[in-house]
Amino acid sequence: MNDFSGHILMSSNDIERMFSQEDSWSELPSVWEDLQEESFFKLEEVKHLLDRLPPREADFIELYFFRRLRQTSIAELFNVSQPTVCYRLQRGISRLRYLIDMPQFSTEEMETDLRSFLPDDTDVKIMLMMITTTCQSDVARDLKVTQGFVRHRFLRTLEKMERISQSDNPIAEHLEVYLKVFKLVSENLNIMKNTWRSAWNEETIHSICW
Repeated sequence: MNDFSGHILMSSNDIERMFSQEDSWSELPSVWEDLQEESFFKLEEVKHLLDRLPPREADFIELYFFRRLRQTSIAELFNVSQPTVCYRLQRGISRLRYLIDMPQFSTEEMETDLRSFLPDDTDVKIMLMMITTTCQSDVARDLKVTQGFVRHRFLRTLEKMERISQSDNPIAEHLEVYLKVFKLVSENLNIMKNTWRSAWNEETIHSICW
């Protein structure tokens, strides 16, 4: 392969070797076993979620699971180590699992319902931001408060929601879904940290031309 104007020129043998299916599934058994579960049974059903992942993780998952490129070949293409590829694949699968397990809900309706029993606007913002970031440090930074403050308010609101859901309050039925959402967040703290695609500063090493 010869580097030419930021591209890699590859021979047909190189391409055949890199995209060979031989051993392409066996190098990451733990991740592949995860994908055998019902929620991951059809890979095409999760493809639309790739844009919610960090760009490099999305690239690795697409190349490995959809295009069946070997881990070692991905590592060579992006100029990283094979263990790095394995780690990023595992992180990507964890993030996809979180997104797939997230119950369906309307953000607008959730915000309206939260405001009906949360008089402090900061509490509403904390709950909504924790869904998108699952990271109390990110929320604390954006709201200019401490992580302890975010954690305390998040857990306090969860307890309040649990009490209301067991009452005759008109929004109790809605809170059942929201509770599932926030409990999933609490079980996956930091799973979506640093996933904003616009913030990705890693240099693109190669592209493939033929």
